[in-house]
Formats: sequence, C-alpha cells, structure tokens
Amino acid sequence: MNRQDILESLTRALESWVRNASAEQLWRVHRSGGLGAFIEADEEIVRVRIALDGSHGALSVLGKTEGRLPVTEAFLGMHGVGWGMPPAQGSHERERWFMSSELAQAHARQWLVAEVGQRRDLLTRCVDEWSEWNKGTGNAQ
Repeated sequence: MNRQDILESLTRALESWVRNASAEQLWRVHRSGGLGAFIEADEEIVRVRIALDGSHGALSVLGKTEGRLPVTEAFLGMHGVGWGMPPAQGSHERERWFMSSELAQAHARQWLVAEVGQRRDLLTRCVDEWSEWNKGTGNAQ
C-alpha cells in the first residue's frame, strides 16, 4: 500500500469521526485535542480507526483550541439575532452552552473538518510515524 492511499484513508477516517462524534467528544477535542489513529495496512487494504485519547502522536494536537471556538453564527445567533457575548472562556457555562447548542456543534464540526484539510502536515507526519514504526517491527499498527 502506498503512502498516498494511507493518507487518503486517514483523511476519510478523520472526517467520519468528526461527523459521528458526540457533543462531549467534540468539546474534548476542541478543549484539549487528543485524537489518535490506529492504522493497519497490507498490499491491498488499509484500515484506519480514529480514537479519542489515542497515542500522543502527530494527530493529538488536531482541533485543539483550548475551547476557544471561532466566533460564528453559533455565537451570534441565527440571522443576526445576537445572543450577546459567548460565555466566558474556561467557564462551565461555556461548556453547557456548547453541549446544548446544535448550531455550535455543527460549526465546531465544520471547523474541525476544515482543519483536517488544512493541516495535511499533521496527517502526513502521522503516516510517516506509522511507517517508521511499521518498518521497525515488520507489523501493522
């Protein structure tokens, strides 16, 4: 299996994880990162599983904003009807607001998928780390 195929599989697995993550999982990633990938590859098949609190490899910083999500319509409210200032950074109110707001979660998903696309360096480094480990052991990770 070539490097590009593994990189594409990793990208698809991350995008799938983002689509299917719970609000709690999204919040944890935005607050503290922690994503990891388990890759298995042979000559024909690549399997990638994304895990929260996985290994502290290249992906562990993906999505980490320490809870500082970008200001979007989720903070401003639909159609310009503002909600005022978002709850204070680091407060329990901010976390509760995020957990109760489907719009905030949708925007967090969009932001995280965009970061997956923009941070190809992290994905490439993850594949390189796996490749080095795989060479050293002769096994799939």
